[in-house]
Amino acid sequence: MTSNKKSREEFSRDVYEAFQAIGVTSNMIHRRRHDHLLRETVAMTGDRLLGYPVSTFIVGSQVEGSTTIGMRSDLDFVFRQDNVQVVLKLGTWQTGKVNLLAFKDETTPPQFYKLCRLQPTPHGRQEYRRDPVHETDVVDEQGRVLVCNTKFDNDIKRVCEALGEGEVVKHGPSRSWSDNFDCVTAFLCHDLPEECEFLFTRSRPGHWPKSETLEYARRCPVFFIPQGHPHSPLNKRNLQWRLSTSLTERKLMFDFTEEQMLVFILLKMLKKEYCKLKFGDNFSTFHIKTAMMFCIESHPPDIWRIYNIVECATYCINTLIQWAQNNVCPHFTMGGVNLFDGKLSEPDIRELETFLINLNENITEYISELKMDSFGVKVLQKIHDKESNIEHQTEILEDITLRVRGTQCDAVQHICSQLSKMDVNKAVCCVSDHLTYLRKLQSEGSDLQREAADLLLPFLYGILASIKASCITTQQPVTQDIIDLFKPSFECDLMNGKLKYASMLYCRGQYDQAADMLNHCEGLIGPDVAHICGCRGRCYRYQPDTFLRKALNTSTVELWKTSFTSCVMFCKHELPCVPEHLQHEMYRTQTQKDRNKRNKSHKWMDLVVIECEPFLFFLQYLVYRQKGNLSRKKSAMSHLVDFIKNAKWLCDNAKGHMDTALHMLAHCWELEDRPDMAWKFYQGSINIYPTNNIAWGHLIRLFRKYFL
Repeated sequence: MTSNKKSREEFSRDVYEAFQAIGVTSNMIHRRRHDHLLRETVAMTGDRLLGYPVSTFIVGSQVEGSTTIGMRSDLDFVFRQDNVQVVLKLGTWQTGKVNLLAFKDETTPPQFYKLCRLQPTPHGRQEYRRDPVHETDVVDEQGRVLVCNTKFDNDIKRVCEALGEGEVVKHGPSRSWSDNFDCVTAFLCHDLPEECEFLFTRSRPGHWPKSETLEYARRCPVFFIPQGHPHSPLNKRNLQWRLSTSLTERKLMFDFTEEQMLVFILLKMLKKEYCKLKFGDNFSTFHIKTAMMFCIESHPPDIWRIYNIVECATYCINTLIQWAQNNVCPHFTMGGVNLFDGKLSEPDIRELETFLINLNENITEYISELKMDSFGVKVLQKIHDKESNIEHQTEILEDITLRVRGTQCDAVQHICSQLSKMDVNKAVCCVSDHLTYLRKLQSEGSDLQREAADLLLPFLYGILASIKASCITTQQPVTQDIIDLFKPSFECDLMNGKLKYASMLYCRGQYDQAADMLNHCEGLIGPDVAHICGCRGRCYRYQPDTFLRKALNTSTVELWKTSFTSCVMFCKHELPCVPEHLQHEMYRTQTQKDRNKRNKSHKWMDLVVIECEPFLFFLQYLVYRQKGNLSRKKSAMSHLVDFIKNAKWLCDNAKGHMDTALHMLAHCWELEDRPDMAWKFYQGSINIYPTNNIAWGHLIRLFRKYFL
C-alpha cells in the first residue's frame, strides 16, 4: 500500500513536470488571464468610444487559462446588448432601454424562462406590449408579445454574408462565422434570480469559495441567452431563454490555485481524448468544471498539492461517478438544475458511469497514453527540458499578442472610419471627447481599464495632432500645441507615432527635422522587434524568438512601447500629412467587383494603412531626394527593396500590406524616371491582390503618361 502511494505521488510529480514542459505554468496561466481580460477591456473601451450599445466578455478556457496548445480551444464571447434590460417583476423599469419581463409557466424547465416585451403607460406604469416589434416575435394566448430565441439568427446570417464567411456555425446558443469562435448574444438580468441565490445561501465548509470571492460573484451580471431546452417541443423551445452565470463561473475559476488548475486541465485532456468519440459534446467540459468546484468546496485545501495531482483527479472522477449513479449532475451556481438533463439519456449515463469507473481504476495508464501535446510521452520519459518549456510558453504568447493587437487595431480602425464620415470640426471635437474619456479611465479606472487607455490614448493623440496639423496651410508654421499633441503619440509603439510626425514634417517641407526623426526610428529597429498587423484579412505576425523570450517577463503594455511595431493609419482628415502618392491608398475600392469581393469588416480599406518599416524607408527616400543627398536616398531605396525581397513576416498566405509596400517602391522608380520598373512592381501588387487594389489606377496613369 505504501509503495503504491509512493508510486502515485512520483507519477503526480512527473505529471506536474510534463505540464511545465508544455508551457502550462503558473506564470502562463496568469498571463493568459491577464491578456485576454485586457483584450476584453480594450474591446469594451472601444465600443464605449464609438457609442455601440454592446459589452463584450471573454469566457471559457482561453481567459481561464485552462487550456494547452494541443487542446486547440476556441474563443468564447458573450455580447451583452446594453440597450436591453430583463426584469423579474413589473415595476422595475429603466427609461431609454427595451424592457423585457422574464417569467415562467408550466412549460418552462428549470433554468429556463420566457421573455415578453413591456411598454410604459402615460401614467408611468408598465404593461404588456400587444404588437410585435421584431419579425420573430410571437403573440401568446394572453396577447403578450414574446421574444423568440431565434431573434439573432437572421442578424448573424447577414453578418456572415457580409463577411463572406458562408454558413452560420452553430454550437448550442452560439451563432458564429467560424469554428474558432463561440459567440453568444445575451440580455442582462436586472435582478438576481431566485435560483442563483443557491450559490450564496447553501451551507458549505467555508474555506472555498472565499468570502471576498462570493461578494464579487454576487455583483457579477447574470445573463439570459438564446437557448431552449432540447427536449421541449420546437414551438415551445424557441420561446425559452436560458439563465447563464458565466461571469460568476469565470470568477470562481480565477480563484483556483495552480494545483487545482492542473487537475482541471488534466481532466479536460482526458475528456477530450477519450470521451469525444463516445459522447460528443453532451458530456462536456462544463460537467468536469462543476465537479471540480464541488470537490474544491467539499475537500480540505491541503490535499491540492503537486504530489497529489493524480489523486485529486480521482476525487473529481468519483464525484462524477456518484452523480451518474444518481442520474443527477447539480449546477454549482444555480439550484434545482440537473446538468445531465437534455444532454445524456439513461443509457448514455450508464455508459458514462462504466467509462468513469474504468478511468478511475486505470488513471495512470490513461494519462500515460495521452497523445495531446505528447503529454503521455513527456510523463513517461520524465522530460524536464527547460528549453521545451520556454518554447511552448513563447508559442502561447505568440498567439495571445496577435489577438490583443487585433482587438486594439479594430478599435482604432473603427474610430478612424467614424471620423472620416464627419466634417473636420466635428472630428476634432469627437477625438477630444475620446481623449477626455480615456484620460478619466487612466486616473479613475481599474488596473485593466488604465492599461486599455494606455494602449488607445497614444493613437488618438496622433490622430488629433495630425488632423490639427492638416488644418494649417503650408505657409503657416506648425504651432507648439500641435507638436505637444504629437509627443504622447510616440508611445503608440516603437515607431508608429514617430513616423506620423515625420510624415507631417515631410509634407510641410521641414526636411531636416523629418530626417532627424527618421534616423532615430531607423536606430530603433533591432533583432528583438516584433512586427504585427491586426487588420482583418491581412493579419500577420513576425515575432522573433528574442522578442518572445523578452515577452515572458515583460508586461503587454510595456512590450508594445519598447519592442513592437504596428501599422500606421491615417483617416480622411489627415491626408495633408500623408505623402501624395500614398493618399491614393484610401481609394482602393473602385469597381463593383471590388465591392463584391470586399469584406464588411475590412474598414481599413477606407484608410491609408502602411507598415512601419517600409514607410520609414519610403519617407527617407522622399526626404533625402528633397535634400539632394543622393547616397542616403539610394540607401533608403535599397532598404525598401530588401524589405520586400526578404518579406520575413510572410507566412500562411497572410501577406499583410505588401501591396502598399510595392506601390511605394514603384513610385520610387517613377521618380527615378524608370516607368518600366514601376510597371513591374505595380503588376506584382496586382498579382498578390487582384481586387481592392489602387495599383490598377496607377497602371492606367502610367500607361497614359508613358505609352500613349
